[in-house]
This record gives sequence, C-alpha cells and structure tokens, in this order.
Amino acid sequence: MTATNRAQTSLAGLAVALVLVTAVTAGSIVVADRALADATSDTLEQHRAERAADTLVTDSPLTTTSGRLTRSLVNQTNASELATAVPALRNADFRVRVDGETIAVRGDPQAGTTVSRGAVATDTRTVSETIDLNDSDAMSLDGRTNQIRFDVDPDPDTTVRTVRVGERVVLHRPTGIEGTHTVNVTDYADPVIRVERVGPAPTGSITASATAFETTAVRIEVTVDA
Repeated sequence: MTATNRAQTSLAGLAVALVLVTAVTAGSIVVADRALADATSDTLEQHRAERAADTLVTDSPLTTTSGRLTRSLVNQTNASELATAVPALRNADFRVRVDGETIAVRGDPQAGTTVSRGAVATDTRTVSETIDLNDSDAMSLDGRTNQIRFDVDPDPDTTVRTVRVGERVVLHRPTGIEGTHTVNVTDYADPVIRVERVGPAPTGSITASATAFETTAVRIEVTVDA
C-alpha cells in the first residue's frame, strides 16, 4: 500500500469515527434532555400536588370560612368544584381521597404524583336540653361547644339568680334572670349547667341549646397527573 493509499484509508477511518462519535453524542444529548424533561415534569407535578394538598386542608370547598374541615362539606363536593376552587388542580387529571375513600376524580390520574396531608375534621350537630325548675337545677349538653344559648322562662313566683357552666358563672342577676341570653364557654368538655333558683315552689324552665362539634383526625390524599 502506497503512502497515498494509507493516508486515504486513515482519513476514511477518521471520518467514520467522527460520525460514530457524533451519533453517540447526539444520542446522549437526546437521552439527557429527555431525562431532564422527565425530572422537571416530575418536580412540577410534585409541587402542584403539594400545593393542592395544602389548599384542600386550609381554604377549599372542604373547609368552612374559618378554615375548619368538615365531613358534611367533604360529602358535598365534586371534581368540578375542586378544580374551580383549587388552582393547582386546574388543567390536570386528579383524584382526592379522604381516609382512603375517593371523594372526587377527574380524568385518569393513575400515573400522577400523590401527596397526603393530615387534618382535623369537625362534625357539628344541634343539641338542646331543658331544666324543669320544679324538680331539677342541673343538666348537661351532649357534645363540646363554645357557645350556649339560654332561654330562661321562670314562672312569676320563681327567681333564677345564677347560671353556671362548669365552675364558671355565666349569668347572674340577684333580682332575677329572664329572656334569651347567649354566652361563650370553653369547649374542652361537655358543658355541665347548674342553676340557682329561689321561690316557695320554684317552677318554670330553662332551655339550653348549642351547636356541638366533634373532631377526628383524617388524612387527605391528592394525586395530580399534569
């Protein structure tokens, strides 16, 4: 082989090598770009899921205006309402579960990112009890509350001087308490109500009514496929 032929062969080999290197480099760049795109997508999806979960437990159709999560609102919601109220859920497939039960789903979020948050759910109900002043001076309400309404209706020969909730005096008037009164109370336990009344044969009634609440720990899970 002449020097010219050897040179041509070397140039051809170099050209092939450059083509191979270029192809490998291009392929590596494509793979790296795809990996970066996937990682970026996963990160954005994770952030959306986290924002959605945080909003769901603080300011969403699942919570009251005071920020309390309630079972009744959880049972009333739907995917359209959540997507409208929670920006992170817009234009995405998603699923929301409370204690493992699906309460809303849109599209097919099976391949999405899931985030969960702990929360406290509050259930409310109306409770009411009446003291017959003829034979009783105490009663209790079944359920914790932070406010009680008293309807005090003694007969003319009866004077209700004091109303206590637990050890605290919430109403007091030596000349007699009558009519409707609303008082704030501590909500650490079911309220026990005691009445001080006087008269030769006390008669009449006192009705106590309140919105009682019970709290339970729940877990909210949101899956977002963006």
